[in-house]
Amino acid sequence: MRRKSLPLPLLGTAAAVLAVSTAAYAAGSGGANKPLTDHLVGRQSDGSVLTSNNQYVTPAGVSIEQSGRPMDMAVRPDGRTAVDLTKSGNGLFTVVDLVTHKVLQQYTPPKGVGSGNVGVTGLLYSPDGTTLWATQTKNILRFAVAADGTLSAPVSIAVPASASVPKGPDGSAAQPLPTGLAWAPDGKRIVVVFSGWDRIALLDPETNTFGAPTKVGVAPRDVVIVGRHAFVSNEGGRVPGAGDHTNLSYDSPVVADARDGRANSGTVSEVDVASGEVVRTYKVGLDPSSLLAHGTDVLVTNSSDDTVSVLDTTRGRVVRTFNVNPLPGQPFGSSPNALEFLDSTHLAVSLGRDNAVAVYRYSGGHREPAFDGLIPTGWYPGTLHWDAALGKLVVASQAGVGALGPDRTISQGPGTGPATGRQVYADVGTVGLIDRPTPKEMAAYTSKVFANNQWHGLKERNRKGSPHARPVAVPVRTGSPSKIKHVFVIVRENRTYDQVLGDDARGNGKADLAQFGQKVTPNAHELAKRFPLIDNLYSDGTNSASGHTWLDAAFVNDYLERSYANYVRDYGQPDAMVYPKSGFLWDNAMAHGLDAKVWGEYAEWFSTKDGKDCGGSWQQWYQDSKILEGKAQGDPHLPMGTCTTKTDVPSLSKILSPDFPNFQTNITDQYRADIFQRDLAGYEKSGKLPALNMLWVMDDHTNGVTPGYPTPSAMVADNDLATGRIVDSISHSKFWKDSAVFVIEDDSQNGVDHVDGHRNVTMIASPYAKRGAVDHTYYSQINVTRTIEQILGLPPMNQLDLAAVPMFNAFTDKPDFTPYTAVANQVPLDTMNKAAAQVTDPLEKTWLTWSQKQDFRSEDNLAFAPFNRLTWYASTGWKRPYPGDTKVMTPDEVLARFPQNAPRDTGDTDLPRNRAQVPHHG
Repeated sequence: MRRKSLPLPLLGTAAAVLAVSTAAYAAGSGGANKPLTDHLVGRQSDGSVLTSNNQYVTPAGVSIEQSGRPMDMAVRPDGRTAVDLTKSGNGLFTVVDLVTHKVLQQYTPPKGVGSGNVGVTGLLYSPDGTTLWATQTKNILRFAVAADGTLSAPVSIAVPASASVPKGPDGSAAQPLPTGLAWAPDGKRIVVVFSGWDRIALLDPETNTFGAPTKVGVAPRDVVIVGRHAFVSNEGGRVPGAGDHTNLSYDSPVVADARDGRANSGTVSEVDVASGEVVRTYKVGLDPSSLLAHGTDVLVTNSSDDTVSVLDTTRGRVVRTFNVNPLPGQPFGSSPNALEFLDSTHLAVSLGRDNAVAVYRYSGGHREPAFDGLIPTGWYPGTLHWDAALGKLVVASQAGVGALGPDRTISQGPGTGPATGRQVYADVGTVGLIDRPTPKEMAAYTSKVFANNQWHGLKERNRKGSPHARPVAVPVRTGSPSKIKHVFVIVRENRTYDQVLGDDARGNGKADLAQFGQKVTPNAHELAKRFPLIDNLYSDGTNSASGHTWLDAAFVNDYLERSYANYVRDYGQPDAMVYPKSGFLWDNAMAHGLDAKVWGEYAEWFSTKDGKDCGGSWQQWYQDSKILEGKAQGDPHLPMGTCTTKTDVPSLSKILSPDFPNFQTNITDQYRADIFQRDLAGYEKSGKLPALNMLWVMDDHTNGVTPGYPTPSAMVADNDLATGRIVDSISHSKFWKDSAVFVIEDDSQNGVDHVDGHRNVTMIASPYAKRGAVDHTYYSQINVTRTIEQILGLPPMNQLDLAAVPMFNAFTDKPDFTPYTAVANQVPLDTMNKAAAQVTDPLEKTWLTWSQKQDFRSEDNLAFAPFNRLTWYASTGWKRPYPGDTKVMTPDEVLARFPQNAPRDTGDTDLPRNRAQVPHHG
């Protein structure tokens, strides 16, 4: 529950700030952006931090840095300490001293207490501050709070099973997934929101028992109390009715857009707590997330609409919805996700994607708020609290200052050496304390936010081009003609720049981190040698759940960003609530009259007509690929067409190659290259190649040391050869003369890098790519998307690709039409891991048993703390402790020591349940 703010002295009037900031934007020359140039991600000499999202962060006030991301935060009633739900840190809960600005405690409950995974949101202090309640994925934790604010004596409160909750395809009940917590009107019981059950219920903290649940809307998240009623934000909106088009989120049908399958409803449920009845449902914007009670008004952030709605609870209606996007008339993308009052008339709105807090003068819901300005924060602020005792705004920023924590060691298994460096999960979040700004400070802060986000000059940079302009490779203006007519995007999995190209002496690499260097990836090296070597490009996300959405949409919404806490609801797609309002790159292309084709990317099922798993061993699919290539006799183990690829995104289902498998690492990437080459040959015959072509080849993800699969080095070599073959076939086709191929990782999570764990190994092959150049320009995946849009004449989809600059430095207008010929693999692709019968060492057998239980056929569906140790032990003879450990451990010992690591790694019972093999549409 968000507390009501106490009346405090008003901020000075700062109406001029709005004019200053909007005039700067409209004029296009009202300020200077903080240059990106060739800067490296991380701390800069002026004290700022460059993120991997084309943004700098320069937090106002004081920042308390902590290990891990603060996913939600509560301030103790005395105002002296705060606690946050922590992801990827040194503990599941972090307590900070708001007076001394120090981290007091990072704490994880003992084994056996709780579910082992933090909730998305949900922290609540008792009024006297001596007790704290917190959500986990399947239970509620109660802590004793010491005088200094530290936590101890955790007690797990189990959530009882309910027969009325949503059921999965296998008939099992959905997990409860508690999120919001608030004191009930009687001040004795706690209202608990269950996102997984689409319900709320009352918890009696004296008896640790729950009352009967009340069904609300879909995917409820937050709750506040006004009078006798609870108000609940439903991120998935209203319960679908007859005739609604629907998609699934977790196990709940969601009212969805018929084009791209995204959730397109948002509601707030008003519940009479005494009777347990929903008395009213308010229609608000998309992705209603955080709530704030202010007198009899309830305010809600509509995170996917860039708006805030005001509910007049006395009249029972929405009286106002106002836009909080600081860029007038421009695409959405601010992601408002938290609210607080600085005093009785000044409202603060956290803009997660803008790394800022917007301040408005508020005179009640019946009047339009007046914009005062923006305050810079850490990276992705997500929780606000006005600390009346200290007179400061407390801001928890989830990504904080980026992945600047301690170096980590990664070992990929047989054929690779361990490597120690920066890794994407080394998050350093921040809790900031900010004084109420004066008008002068607010004006300076606003200008700083514009400069940090590359917003100055946006209108001029995005001025529409002329179709009659002279064609160039990458036009300066959107809509001006390009010499390139066909774009290919080859998406691969999880590697850092140093892991693959660190041994190329021309770039900013570190050779001893090149675990998959020249010998394993000869095609990556040859492509980087023949075309530009790009050594300063970064992944925008952390893992596959967000990485593919960043690539395909140049944006990740607040629902998916917040899901980073546990990914128990769903792991990215398929989930109707993940898909962004602006759609995907293929939607953008088709909306502007261009054809698109997709091979595997963003597809979720590869199954038979009756929904059964295709199965087959790696060796069988490898033999199939040889048959398709004419290198072996016989028939494939499954006739072509037996299995087809499916998705829950309607616009994508129309353009998917049906025979191209989705993420299934039991299928060699040579098979995928074969299917692509077959389809490309068909386009050669027809002469009608789509303008946008996207492929996913993913076996560089690897399957560890699991028997029946190739070694990690062999799987990366498989992926490298497939990539080389695909580029080879394009470059020898009739389309090469006006094509560009972008090869990029979806994320960089499974390796380390000496610059930053987000640094991505990216290549461009085209007659118009600069031959032999070394490009040190700062880029992110968003720049790749913007470059594709610019080439194809497509407008930006949201704030982030609007502000991004195309990759002009990687291209030339003078073509070299020399084709590319794939380089043969040096590592045999069928170099296999040991069979179980070959393992005699007891410790090795224990690890083999653990490895065999992992789901390598679904991306990232394993625990990386034990997985990294497994590959280290396998490559060092099972005798050397993992760096930082005192001994060689069993899997159980690792999980006991590290109950929280990367997403989806807390054990099988906490993983998202398998969805049906056939996508659902109502």
